[in-house]
Amino acid sequence: MVDELLRLRQELAFGPVLICAQDAPLLAISKYRERLAPHFKFQDFPPHEKLVELGHKDRFFQVAQEGRFPVPSTLLVRSHGDLSGISQLRLPLCVKQNGHSKIYERTFKKAYRVESHAEAQALCARILDVTGEVLVQEWIEGTNDSIYFSLCYMTRSKPVVFTGRKGRSWPPQIGVTASCWAAPEAAEELEDLTVRYFRHVGFTHGFCSMEFKRDQRDGRFLMVEPTVGRTNGQIEISALCGINLCHVAYCDLAGLPRPPLRLDPTHVWRDEFTDALAARMLGTDCAYPPRHRIHNAFWRWDDPFPALSAASDFAGRGFRRLGRAAGGLWPLNQLPSYQRIS
Repeated sequence: MVDELLRLRQELAFGPVLICAQDAPLLAISKYRERLAPHFKFQDFPPHEKLVELGHKDRFFQVAQEGRFPVPSTLLVRSHGDLSGISQLRLPLCVKQNGHSKIYERTFKKAYRVESHAEAQALCARILDVTGEVLVQEWIEGTNDSIYFSLCYMTRSKPVVFTGRKGRSWPPQIGVTASCWAAPEAAEELEDLTVRYFRHVGFTHGFCSMEFKRDQRDGRFLMVEPTVGRTNGQIEISALCGINLCHVAYCDLAGLPRPPLRLDPTHVWRDEFTDALAARMLGTDCAYPPRHRIHNAFWRWDDPFPALSAASDFAGRGFRRLGRAAGGLWPLNQLPSYQRIS
C-alpha cells in the first residue's frame, strides 16, 4: 500500500492529505510514517507502539479506570486459569474480542450477551482455544437507542466534536450502526468525557471517538469503546448535520481556515439494508428527532451507483442466507462494506 501511495503521489500536482477510515491502512501509515511524511500530509500520530496499544480494549478499560472515567467492570482472560475471575462480575455479561483478530471474526460473533457465569466460562474457554484471549465485561442494560457516540477531531487549540445517538444497530445491541442522528441533549457531558479521556492518554491531534451507553438502571453514561486515529462508520452524520469533521481535518492539515460549522440536528442517517433487518427483528419504531429528514447510506437520486452495487451484493450473496437472516443470524461479513463520504 505504501509503495502504491508513493506512485500515486507522482501523479498529483498538490500535496495530498491522507485520512484513514479503517485500522489496517491507519497502522500501515503510522508504521511507515517516515517514508510517507515528505510526500503526504496526515495527522500527528503518537509513537506506533502507543497507537497499537490504544486500540486494545483491555488497555482502554485499564486506563479509563485509573483515570476515574465511567466504564463497566472488565476482565481480560488469557488462560484457563483466569476463567474463575468471571464469577466476580455482575450478570449479565458481554463477551467479545480484545483487538481485531481475523480468526476470531471468522469463527465467532462480534459480541455475546451471556446470562450465567457458567455459560460465560464455557464460551470463553472455547474462544481461548482459538484466539488465546477474550474480553469479558458487565453488560450495560439499555435499549438500542441508548447507545451514543462523540466523534472528535482534536487540534492543538479547540477540538471539534459531534455527538450522536444510534437508533438501531445490526445485529441489535452489539453490531454496527444501522441508523443514527444528532444528540445535542447529551453533547455537553459526553464531549467533555471524550476530550478529557483522549487528553489523558496523550492523544492531542487527529481523529478519535468514543462510544457510550446509558445504563437504564441508574441513568449513567458508561464509556464502551474508543476509536483512535481514524474516522468510523458514523462519520457522515456529522457532515449531514453541519459539523463536517472530514472537511475540518482537511483544512487543518492543508493549512486552510477552518470551515464554518453550524449544527442542524434534523438529519437522520440510515443504512437502509441493515436498518430494515433490525426493524424487522425488533418490531419497534425509532424515536426520530422532530422535523427529521432521512438520508439513506446507499440510495441517493443524485448518486444511485452505491445502492445498485449494494443490491447486487445482497442478491449475489445475501439472499442465499434468508433463512438465517429471519432468525437474526446473518453474518456481519456478508453485509455490504461500502461507505459514503461527504
